[in-house]
Amino acid sequence: MAHDSYDEILYPTSIYPQTHINRLATIGVLRGLSPAPIGRCRVLEIGCGTGSNILPMAFNLPESHFIGLDLAKRPIATGQSIVAELRLQNIELHSMDLCEADIERFGTFDFIIAHGVYSWVPARVRDRLLALCRELLTPNGIAYISYNAYPGNHLRDLTRGIVRFHAERFEKPEDQIGQARGLIKFLSESKPKADAYRTVLKAEFDRILNYLDAAFYHDDLSLTNQPFYFHEFMKDARKHNLRYLGDAVPHVLDPEQYAPEVYRTVEALQEEDEIVREQYLDFIRGQGFRETLICRAEVELALGPESEQIVNLWVSCDAKPITSSESRATKFQKPSGAEIETAHPIVERALRHLCAMWPVAIPFEELLSHSTADDSGFQTVDESRSNLTTALLRGFHAMFVRLHVAAPKVVNVIGERPITSSLARYELDHSAITSNQLHVPYRFPDPLSRDLIRLLDGTRDRTDLEQALLEVVLSGKSDLIENETKITDRDEISAKIPRQVGESLQSLIREAMIVG
Repeated sequence: MAHDSYDEILYPTSIYPQTHINRLATIGVLRGLSPAPIGRCRVLEIGCGTGSNILPMAFNLPESHFIGLDLAKRPIATGQSIVAELRLQNIELHSMDLCEADIERFGTFDFIIAHGVYSWVPARVRDRLLALCRELLTPNGIAYISYNAYPGNHLRDLTRGIVRFHAERFEKPEDQIGQARGLIKFLSESKPKADAYRTVLKAEFDRILNYLDAAFYHDDLSLTNQPFYFHEFMKDARKHNLRYLGDAVPHVLDPEQYAPEVYRTVEALQEEDEIVREQYLDFIRGQGFRETLICRAEVELALGPESEQIVNLWVSCDAKPITSSESRATKFQKPSGAEIETAHPIVERALRHLCAMWPVAIPFEELLSHSTADDSGFQTVDESRSNLTTALLRGFHAMFVRLHVAAPKVVNVIGERPITSSLARYELDHSAITSNQLHVPYRFPDPLSRDLIRLLDGTRDRTDLEQALLEVVLSGKSDLIENETKITDRDEISAKIPRQVGESLQSLIREAMIVG
């Protein structure tokens, strides 16, 4: 499935929110599928590395069973030691060759995840991966497969050919990485006035500039890196009696970035076959990466995501309302800066309630009841339900609201003795990154923040937390920093710690780090 370079240079461990089985199941439900309950299911991840992506799922879903496979031995050994330390009984990690091992002995799975594998392995391994999806998926199972896509990767192919030719002249991986970056920078700046060629090179240099060395080495300098047009991938999937279910990340055309005629053309595409329609949308977007969900071909699906299915889901939103002085509409803004505006009273009340309850997810019927409580006969219940489901589906496609088949374990108020996940406390003992309760990686570069997380084990009230954190700072184990200045005065530290604890707890609530 890979070569021993993954043992020589470890691929950076990470958590991929879009692969969480809650999300995969939600997309399945929206297409009329009946996936297994995520609290009692079986999950296979192919190319799992250290297991960093499925380990948080296993931790938070103890009644489900997880198996991770990877050819590289070192990452698997690291992951196995973590599993043993955490004493998790519902996750197994195995080092094995996808083409040679008897994967079928593990049984069938409700979810199969293969992130960052398909484009980076030979054709026979890709065929084996799709065959396993067909053989091992349960009748309502869902497989996630990500891959580099065309047409966007034609630009990436340009620089890949250049850097691979240059890097092969150097023996050490670190020299190959440095030389590859340097050559693209040199070429992109080789003319005072950039032409089309150098504009592409500059865009690619900007991309790889923020790439971790190990990721750049395995992704761009790898022997195999084969992108696909979406229709090509689906042609191969259909050979194994698999069909398109959707994408883990919606591909939305931002109205502010495209000409009006684009939307008229897209509207005309609605009559086309789903695969054809998606392929043309990729042409418009210049799609360079896809995260495609597939299922068994014999499963009957709705023609598209159905708003009626939302009544069975939970809803959440991390935006904040912004009062508009220019119109009667209310604008809502996410931390990312994304905005939507609505003047519909039921939708507006629903969004206000979701924002106030964040990060807690609300059952749809409860949200509908809250949103229509003061309706005074403005609409019938059926009309209100239809308007709200339609608005939420649009918000979901725009990645503005979140839909869930099950509510994540989070709270939105600080309890008497706040507690974070013991997994988060374990992870912060080993790195600056942990996973929150929404399967999103969260970085704590500040040592004092990590110290606070470790103290949130449910044994301390607010006073105890303040005293314990004060002792940490006064002992010199961590520093109290304010406005990039280290506070050294003991009285000032004592005066500022209570506010530090209060602000940090509120931030941890918003970041879905508190579980009780």
